[in-house]
Amino acid sequence: MSYRTNALSVRIADSITEMIVQQKYRPGDKLPNELELSEELRVSRTTLREALRILATRGLVEVRRGIGTFVTRSQSIHADYDVLKIQNTNVNVKDLYEMRLMFEPQAAYYACLRASDEELETIFRYGEMDEQMIRRRDPQWDEYEQKFHNSIASATHNPFITSLLPVFNRAIHQGIILANQSPQVAEQTLRDHRLLMQYLRERFPEGAKAAMHLHMINTMRAFSIDVD
Repeated sequence: MSYRTNALSVRIADSITEMIVQQKYRPGDKLPNELELSEELRVSRTTLREALRILATRGLVEVRRGIGTFVTRSQSIHADYDVLKIQNTNVNVKDLYEMRLMFEPQAAYYACLRASDEELETIFRYGEMDEQMIRRRDPQWDEYEQKFHNSIASATHNPFITSLLPVFNRAIHQGIILANQSPQVAEQTLRDHRLLMQYLRERFPEGAKAAMHLHMINTMRAFSIDVD
């Protein structure tokens, strides 16, 4: 899948998110079938499927094989419409990465303290899959980078951080586009992720916080973003 197609899928995922926030589709509701929804949104079924995968990653929908796609019943992710407005604010990459720098190191700290063993295994699994995508420069790098960072944020068990996942994902998506133009960013990301996972395995919250902070700083510098 091309990055142009992936960008369209993200926009379609955001459109469906808005429908959910505005309660066109409520928790527990089944979404229209692929044909109906793709026609309503005026996109191909391939693009729609990718958008639904993104939403599943964000925890907004649940795909039940042979039955359909349902809006999740979890209340924590049905944030105020204000969160969606934050997500759609006209900001640049610098703004987005400064936001990540403010929130994600502390998220790593609390994830290290609060994650269950099962949640840690999910983080490591996504981290390993993300590494494979990075090494291959696979178009799914974007998806698995989001899954890796989202799984850490979710493990904080903090509803506010969970509500910000769409904003994190917007930043990650923009970062991946830039990273694909700079091979050294991919290698640095691999090193940073390994260090972060090492501290998570050791249940060392200060180390996890420092590793995530370093990851953000390294990425910002690679993108020529001033770090004050």
